[in-house]
Amino acid sequence: MPPMSRTRLASACGLALAAALLLAGCTMWKEKPVTAWSGATGGEQFERLLWQDVQAKNWNSVEQHLAATFVSVTASGTRDRAATLEHWKQLTLEEYSMGEVQVTPSGDLMIVTYNLTLKGSSAGQSLPAGPYRVLTIWQKQKKGWVAIAHSATLAAPSGSR
Repeated sequence: MPPMSRTRLASACGLALAAALLLAGCTMWKEKPVTAWSGATGGEQFERLLWQDVQAKNWNSVEQHLAATFVSVTASGTRDRAATLEHWKQLTLEEYSMGEVQVTPSGDLMIVTYNLTLKGSSAGQSLPAGPYRVLTIWQKQKKGWVAIAHSATLAAPSGSR
């Protein structure tokens, strides 16, 4: 086999380099899930970590990520931080899933909206099939990002208003 000309060799190397750069820039590989609060950089990650902590019943971590003035609103009413924690402590989550996540940054705030489906029970009663429409507002404080407000409402069945 005759040796490659310099032009053909340069073209082959250029093509190989272009292919390598293209693959490196692709989203072929899934983003690694964040497993610790210290590695979280955005609102969706904060929400996933919050629900992971609720599922694992890691209440110290949940408390650390709720502001002292935290308030939540649900179909049954408004709850302060302590009442929300007591409500969440009654949950036994087998699994959860989030969809249609939107994060809107606004200075030291992040507004996160999404659909949440929960499988499990609360105080021994099965949770509604869902999904819930959720809104959480995160605020950057000296100690890091904390949730300051949260709203979760069971979505109306399809076709009803």
